[in-house]
Amino acid sequence: MNPRLQFIQERIGSVVTDSPSEISNWLQMTPVYAEKGKIVVDIPVRADMTNMMKTLHGGIAATILDDLCGTVCLISADDFFYATVNLTVDYLLPAHVGEVLRCTAEVVRLGKTIINVQAELIRPDGKIVARTTSNLINTQIKTH
Repeated sequence: MNPRLQFIQERIGSVVTDSPSEISNWLQMTPVYAEKGKIVVDIPVRADMTNMMKTLHGGIAATILDDLCGTVCLISADDFFYATVNLTVDYLLPAHVGEVLRCTAEVVRLGKTIINVQAELIRPDGKIVARTTSNLINTQIKTH
C-alpha cells in the first residue's frame, strides 16, 4: 500500500498535526475520506485565515485547494513529489469564521508526467466557496 495514503487513512476523523507539510498542519484539516484518486477533508475557517471583511481570504482558499491537489497526487501516484504547474481558482461565495469547509480533490487524469486535478471548497450549506483545476508535474524527486 502507498505509505502516504496509509498515513492519511490512519488519521481519518482526527485533526492532522503531524504532517511533514507545515502548511497542512496549520490548516488543521481533518481527513474524512482518502483513496487513490480522491481525498476529502474538513477544514475550519479561523480568524487568522480571513481578510478585512472577516471572510476567508482568497489566498488561503487557494492554499487549501493547492495543498489538497498536491496531497491527492501523493496518495495516487508513484513515489515522487509533484509540483504545481498551474492553479486556476474560481471564487464563488464567501466563507465565515466558525464554518467548517469540506474540501474534495480528485484526479481527473493521471499521466506519466502531468496529473490533472480538480478540487472544491464547500460550505456547510452545500454551496461552493471556491473550485480549482490544476496541473501538477512529476519532479522526479523521491518521496522517501
